[in-house]
Amino acid sequence: MMTMRRQPQLLVKLRSLNRRSRDLLSLLPETLIGSMCTIHLLIFYRQILGDVLLKDRTSMQSADLISNPVLATFPKLLEQPDMMDALRSSWAEKESTLKRSEKRDKEFLKAMFLLVYHDCVVPLLHSTLLPPFRWAEEETEAARWKVIADFLKQNQENGGALQALLSPDGVHEPFDISEQTYDLLGEIRKNVA
Repeated sequence: MMTMRRQPQLLVKLRSLNRRSRDLLSLLPETLIGSMCTIHLLIFYRQILGDVLLKDRTSMQSADLISNPVLATFPKLLEQPDMMDALRSSWAEKESTLKRSEKRDKEFLKAMFLLVYHDCVVPLLHSTLLPPFRWAEEETEAARWKVIADFLKQNQENGGALQALLSPDGVHEPFDISEQTYDLLGEIRKNVA
């Protein structure tokens, strides 16, 4: 509790990391501000980005648009903590069903992550039922949580998002090519400016 005489304080707690956390963090940039519980999702994004930029392009000099909804939408997702929580819980649910040998296979994990992302995040990001994200607005947050929870429950019952996507009740925004493409030069221009 603050009194009038005391100045506000920022407390930072430091602790040493275990080996698993150090291994995860070694795959990310040196400076990163965010929640520790979403680190593994950021790692998947960076691995997919690396694969697309290094393996899937026709040449390294190519500046064409890259057709990849994960690369196009993940940065928007980072700005919406409730959507990140939805992705995290969906991924945790999927990961709990995997066998130990499947969890060791990095390529299989990436493929499963892509499936979860397409089932969970992509339909929600383009749903007209989901109100736009506004920081610290309780009514909006509650409405978003309700839509997200209903969608995740429906996905779980139907075994994926296909039923929700084809349902006449689900209304989505019109298709826009920017939802599916990653503009490498646009990202570079944004970072330089």
